[in-house]
Amino acid sequence: MTRLMIMKQLIAHGFPQKKSTEPWRVVGCAVVVMLLLGMAGCSKEQMAGPPKQQVTPVLVAEVMRKDMAVSLRAIGRVTPTQTVTLKPQVTGQIAEVHFKDGQLVKKDDPMVTIDRRPFEVALNEAKALLAQAMAQAGNAKDQERRYLSLAKDGAVPQKELEQATVNVKAAGSQTLVAEATVQKAELNLGYCDVRAPISGRAGRILADVGNMASAYQTDLVVINQIEPIEVTFAVPEQQLPALQRGMNTGTLKVTANTSLPERLTAEGRLEFLDNTVKPNTGTIDVRATFQNNPQILWPGQYANLSVEVKVDKNAVVVPARAVQPGQNGTFVFVVQADMTVKATNVVVARTVENEAVISAGLEGGEKVVIDGQDRLRDGGKVNIKPGLEGSPPDEATAGVLP
Repeated sequence: MTRLMIMKQLIAHGFPQKKSTEPWRVVGCAVVVMLLLGMAGCSKEQMAGPPKQQVTPVLVAEVMRKDMAVSLRAIGRVTPTQTVTLKPQVTGQIAEVHFKDGQLVKKDDPMVTIDRRPFEVALNEAKALLAQAMAQAGNAKDQERRYLSLAKDGAVPQKELEQATVNVKAAGSQTLVAEATVQKAELNLGYCDVRAPISGRAGRILADVGNMASAYQTDLVVINQIEPIEVTFAVPEQQLPALQRGMNTGTLKVTANTSLPERLTAEGRLEFLDNTVKPNTGTIDVRATFQNNPQILWPGQYANLSVEVKVDKNAVVVPARAVQPGQNGTFVFVVQADMTVKATNVVVARTVENEAVISAGLEGGEKVVIDGQDRLRDGGKVNIKPGLEGSPPDEATAGVLP
């Protein structure tokens, strides 16, 4: 029965229809009405019972234990292992170009041909001079033998015999000069075929067919070796001890991520640590080498680098979004067996991408809330959304040096 109905009945039956001359009866009826209304309200609250505790739907993930690499992060510039600017070794007209712009070439592949005809003529001339010199040398030897035979009988003066010997030596020297001229002519003719000194990727042709190429001056093409390829970067001198310890224990693994939308990844190793810290910047130059097959890294490109300096064995790892800031430091909501949550303080050693390494506060195996924390309080009831209980942390494989 509602309060309004009770009041109507009291008015209809308990109150006098005409003005009473006894005020105490009016006061008494009013008191009775108030008591009845109060009892009706109490009865309604008792029927409703105590308020139910709100249950909050959440997403959870299991606290994992796994090996986590401690890494140093840097930004590096990709550089070719070798760069060659191809120039001709003889002067002549370009007769042929044997490659296309941007083509992959192998060592000793023909690149450019210089007109061979002038050099073939020069070689034939040198061979003729060699034949002449050899004939003169043979004649000088024959004359020396005749003089030696005559000199035994005293028929030739000693001075003429000595001159014959000198002529043999001079003819021999002329033969050597002629042979060297032939070798030089053969080299020049061979230099007409300009070949790739290294394997790599050619740039664009810098001198087209028909142009005159000057020996050791005209640039024909630039070839960059990109398999393997290098990435150079600088690290603060404070990180030098960590790099030294890592290099002393073995080869340091380096991961490079491109800045392209695809975020391609290449793995290599640290090869070089400079012997001097730059005084003006307080950094030290470092170089890593990558096999680059397939060709993910490109000369001149910038890449995000991660140098693995050590590995934390069996580290406690949670998704980074499970960690919340609080008045007493960072904490996570741990789901208890009775489906309530407990705010547990944790110490974050480092955070990388989507994972946080916990150095204190968790042991592994607990379930922590990763979504819905803004609606929770310590001791609150939760409901784990179906299919997401015990979800593993997001993927990440490296830590950052603090």
